[in-house]
Amino acid sequence: MRSHSEVVVVGGGIVGSSIAHRLASTGVRVTVIERDSIGSHASGFALGLLNPTNETGNIEALNHLSFNLHKQQLDVVQDESGVDAHVLTMPHIELALAESEIPDLKVEVARINAFSNFKSSWLEPDEVRKMEPRITDNNYGGVLVEDVIMLDSYNLTLATGQAAEARGVDFVLAEATGIVYEKDKAVGVAVGSDTIACDAVVLALGPWSGTASLWIDIDIPIVPQKGEIVRVEGFEHPLRIHLHGMVFGDSCSVVEKADGATWLAATVENGTGFNVTPSGKALESLSQRGMRMIPELESHQLVLHTACMRPVASDGDPILGKVPGKEGMFIATGTGGKGILLAPVIGRALADLITTGETDYEISEFGLDRFS
Repeated sequence: MRSHSEVVVVGGGIVGSSIAHRLASTGVRVTVIERDSIGSHASGFALGLLNPTNETGNIEALNHLSFNLHKQQLDVVQDESGVDAHVLTMPHIELALAESEIPDLKVEVARINAFSNFKSSWLEPDEVRKMEPRITDNNYGGVLVEDVIMLDSYNLTLATGQAAEARGVDFVLAEATGIVYEKDKAVGVAVGSDTIACDAVVLALGPWSGTASLWIDIDIPIVPQKGEIVRVEGFEHPLRIHLHGMVFGDSCSVVEKADGATWLAATVENGTGFNVTPSGKALESLSQRGMRMIPELESHQLVLHTACMRPVASDGDPILGKVPGKEGMFIATGTGGKGILLAPVIGRALADLITTGETDYEISEFGLDRFS
């Protein structure tokens, strides 16, 4: 373990690894402290969907910027690491499963077509079935989006981390226990009885970000949100589409990924603490949602059932940027279920702030100071 780095990143998930990779790309000496193995939490269990068109509001522009950065970076981190992220490009259908959904979904077509890198159209029910005959005939049409990206989130996290290592980043498997200050300037990170001296610290602790509140004397309003995903057997003839819809009041994705399994994703459950035990209730719910969209799934056997914790801020938006009142302290958390999508733009924005004090990426509204 190095005794000194220019920057110490606490947390080695996709966000922390992306920040480290970007900093190292600019010649900065970086250490990442990760308590567990890389990709062992939400970054490794996420669906791996890159679709910036499915969310509006404050984060919409950042989602699209990050999607474009993914397209620039995916080959880079795979080549540098030698890890295949199993990247697939495929169409997406937002399926209408109730007649009442039609007006709102048709409005989405114009919104999505306003983005130059996406093409969208409305499909009538018979056109949906023509595109994929296994979709239920009890549908009311859907929004087609060409094209979204599906990848393996664990492999992408591993690729990003190993690409960062190839650029000189030191990964330390240990638990950070505090920040060392001189007055209000961060000058080191405590790791057990040792200290790594540094010029700047980035907190990228995901759902555990709240524990760092004591380190910075500011409340970090992050709570863990449980999400579960079920994988079942793939189809005899591959499903070459990402299908999403609202079923029984809950959203569901059905997609066959490069691992050959069909993924049913994902549940959203608050107030469970850090319980990552997969539940029978989630298995039943996801199975029912999937079968509502593709009835044939009823005969598909379970392959794997996973659960993880996502970091969610009290207002639902990420927390990005400088820590108020603490020189050399930065934070990147609260990405919820968008950590994989947002990682490249967060990596660039935080690296800019650390090295130059400013960034052209519009993240000011996501600062920790908005909760003051």
